[in-house]
Amino acid sequence: MYKQRKNKRFSYKPRFNDSSEEKSKDSFEAKWNDARRETKRRGSFLTSLPALILMLVAIVVLMYILDGYMK
Repeated sequence: MYKQRKNKRFSYKPRFNDSSEEKSKDSFEAKWNDARRETKRRGSFLTSLPALILMLVAIVVLMYILDGYMK
């Protein structure tokens, strides 16, 4: 007598989820670690924080000494 409603089914496919590009988590982590190792650089001593603070203190002391000579 009455038609029963059918459940609606959608064939929704996420935009950025392609099954052809699925990669395992291990391979992604391995590639990430390789990329991190390649880009990791050691900073020089002159750009390190203790060296910069030491240079600042040396400049302040030098300014104090030179100010004494000018007076």
